[in-house]
Amino acid sequence: MTAAVHTEFASPVSLLRAWQERPDKAPLREFLVLGFTTDLPFLEAVAVPVARALGARVAILGDAGHALHEAVDVRQAGRGYLHGVASCHGAFHPKLALLLGDDACRAAIGSGNPTQSGWGTNDELWTVVATDGTASHPLLADLADWLEELPDAVAMTPWWEEHLRHVAGLLTELHCEAPALDAEGTDVRLVHNLHLPLLDQLPAGPVDELRLYAPFVDPSGEMLRLLRERLSPADVTLGLQRRWSSYDAEGVRRAFTGHPAARVRELAETRMRHGKLIEWRTGDRWYALTGSPNLTRAALSRAVGDAPRGTGNGPARNCELAVLASGTDPLLPDEGPATPAPELTGSTVAGRSGAGTASALVLLGVRADGPALEAVLGRRPEGVEVSVELSSDGGAPGSWATIGRIPVDRHTGAFPLAVTAPGAAVRATCQLADGTYVESAVAFLYSADHCAPRGATDTVPRLSGGYAVDDLFGDSVAARRFEQDIARLRELVVTDAAGRPTSTAGVPPTVADCRRTLGAELTEVAFGPLAMDLPQLPQAPAAQRWQISEYLSVDDEEEAAEASFDTVTEVEDAPSALPDGARAYSRRWMSRLARRLASEAEAADKAAAEAAGKGRPDLADNEVPGARPRPWSLPTTLLVAALHLQLLAAGAWDENDYSWRAVTADLLRALTAVAAADRWPADEDLPAEQGERLDAVIAVHISLLGLHGEIEGPEAEPVAATAWRMSRTAVARAQPDRAADLYLQASRRGAPVATKADVEALGKRARAVPDPIVEAHRALAVAHLSASYEAGVWELAGEFSNPQAACAKAVTVLAALPDGLWPGPVLARARGQGTRVPCFMAWHRPVLVRQRGTQWTSFRVPAPATPSTAFQSGAPRPAAQGEQARRDLGPLLTATDLDPLQLFLHLSGNPSHLDM
Repeated sequence: MTAAVHTEFASPVSLLRAWQERPDKAPLREFLVLGFTTDLPFLEAVAVPVARALGARVAILGDAGHALHEAVDVRQAGRGYLHGVASCHGAFHPKLALLLGDDACRAAIGSGNPTQSGWGTNDELWTVVATDGTASHPLLADLADWLEELPDAVAMTPWWEEHLRHVAGLLTELHCEAPALDAEGTDVRLVHNLHLPLLDQLPAGPVDELRLYAPFVDPSGEMLRLLRERLSPADVTLGLQRRWSSYDAEGVRRAFTGHPAARVRELAETRMRHGKLIEWRTGDRWYALTGSPNLTRAALSRAVGDAPRGTGNGPARNCELAVLASGTDPLLPDEGPATPAPELTGSTVAGRSGAGTASALVLLGVRADGPALEAVLGRRPEGVEVSVELSSDGGAPGSWATIGRIPVDRHTGAFPLAVTAPGAAVRATCQLADGTYVESAVAFLYSADHCAPRGATDTVPRLSGGYAVDDLFGDSVAARRFEQDIARLRELVVTDAAGRPTSTAGVPPTVADCRRTLGAELTEVAFGPLAMDLPQLPQAPAAQRWQISEYLSVDDEEEAAEASFDTVTEVEDAPSALPDGARAYSRRWMSRLARRLASEAEAADKAAAEAAGKGRPDLADNEVPGARPRPWSLPTTLLVAALHLQLLAAGAWDENDYSWRAVTADLLRALTAVAAADRWPADEDLPAEQGERLDAVIAVHISLLGLHGEIEGPEAEPVAATAWRMSRTAVARAQPDRAADLYLQASRRGAPVATKADVEALGKRARAVPDPIVEAHRALAVAHLSASYEAGVWELAGEFSNPQAACAKAVTVLAALPDGLWPGPVLARARGQGTRVPCFMAWHRPVLVRQRGTQWTSFRVPAPATPSTAFQSGAPRPAAQGEQARRDLGPLLTATDLDPLQLFLHLSGNPSHLDM
């Protein structure tokens, strides 16, 4: 059964009670609530216990500045259900109650906030979509897409992003697996304003009649005027409650000036009418827009996407959700006195300014992440440090204690977590430059384990089902689920058959371990020949094969036309050509995965640079384990990279579409980060065969970039040249046979593929060109120096009685490498004996910048002198000192492509000391 009904019930609580009374006693898996204002004590009394008793995970998301509760009155947030807030450049205003079971769904979209008024006493308008058994409704697919896109449009915590996309995946699965059935009731579709204003989604007039109502009407009348222009109604009625509605008569009169049939109807005042309504009639058929938007410009005439993630400037842009229905009954009452619009008087706007000024400090949420507390800020004042405070007594006065501070340049912080229980109250505070004290609304410490669905016992991180490559490329449901799964497994803590961990943190899993976690087929995709000779595992039940989404399918005539136009010879190792409907989705899917891998790898590199700058690449005694970001694990990175190569061969990109090159470059950054020497403990090196596979996969990707651009020299294409410099050493080591499974045949004309001959030729080219790092080590050894190359700086090994002379000798040797192997500036540092006070030098003729302790000095060393001769007995005359010397360093860093912040973190280890 599938049905869509307007105004079926007074409160989403009715849906929970109806689920309780189901004859089949089916469990409820997810209960998701979105609203503007939230009243957690009310929900804990009437909704949360019922949903939890039915087995559901409960999640409640509201606007960042509009909670009705006091922290001391909240009992279960964080330890019984997931609570959070969202922030955008306006109000986070959707109203949604979603109930999901194994094969049933109830989605209520309307006007009521999750408060006692919104779910109890107000007169609200709701649309309910109900499905049971194997049925579905098209609105569920639209709702899944909206939930998938919502985290990209409004600010929220990463765990809320994951949860919304998880629910979106469940909805998509439910819709895509359902047979096509005729829905009963009203014809409805979902509309929202993430990308396009709601006004632009209304049909253009003329219409015979227009009826409007909302508790908040644009005081200027501008929104009413825009609706009038859009729909061109012959007859207009605006409903108002003199006591409850917020309006200004002058604005209403101005909006309807010159209209011969515009009236205002006074509605009964028995209870507040909070439903939002735009309905119109053409002939005998009525249409209606209901849901969250008021009759204001922030709600109807602007899109959230104009101000991404709440950072935009300009007028407010609410986040709204609504339903557009056809064939409805009239919803605005005909009862009540009517007044011609030009005769309306009065105003209720004064003293009811609505949302008011947005808070300067927004704490989006906090969670317990192992032994750490992770806090995420939305908005924050610039230039001031933010303190994070915790109360284990529900926020009672005198119970707050500072647990850490978030620096001025960050929006997140991780702090050691004591034995504080989940649900503890947490807030953020700061003091502005003018002395004003600011504090955020209270968040509640979230524990995923405590809030998991009742009876959830699977705590072993592994893929949630068996995946086949054909599923991932042809089925949006499986692809979306895989993306969620692989992100969850990016650290890949593998287990044995009994669920016991087989690898400790930082230790690379074996290929056999990976097969146990990823499954046989995907392990072969990731490791190729390495996975071929493993003993067979006991056969498990066949994985469910997901149906192809109707949005990704093409009809037989189009497939036949495509086949006759672009025939490809069948080759055993050639991936099947993607249907046209699947290509765009596959490109977006892989681009998103690649960007995520690259960004997390870069975050890990930044964290490692900061730690190295503080002189503690290993965890300090008081540092939270797991608080530093890490690149994805080798197996998951190899898997995504191999899937990318298969998508390229299958023709996901058009022949003249080279956007795949940026995706390939992102994956190369991720692969290179995984290959970093400090990724593994000194006594647990990357297994040789896995390292060989990694080198070979890198070589295949570099070979593809070389197909359409030079990788070095004056004509080098920037993306390819950067990747070549970053990965040339790996290409030189690569054994082409380790990537035998990745030399694919093109399944569509122009699809980029690499051959074994390409990789072999590239390897010869890499080995023919001297490696600057290797040659630098050799030259230093000849000069009786030893060093490591870290964050762009040559760190001389040992301690020196004259670190200045050692540093000068090192930069002289490195700058003199033959054949221009090191054409740019050289940076080196040596530590003094006993005191360990370092000396740092940056040299690029004729400028030399030196730092000793905290003193900065710059020198001019013209030819034929060198730093080594200039500092042989003392130091030459300075050219500049202090601030000017630091400024002299800037052009040298620019020439080396080094980030000044990363360098100074590396040199000083204390961001607060930086004053450049």
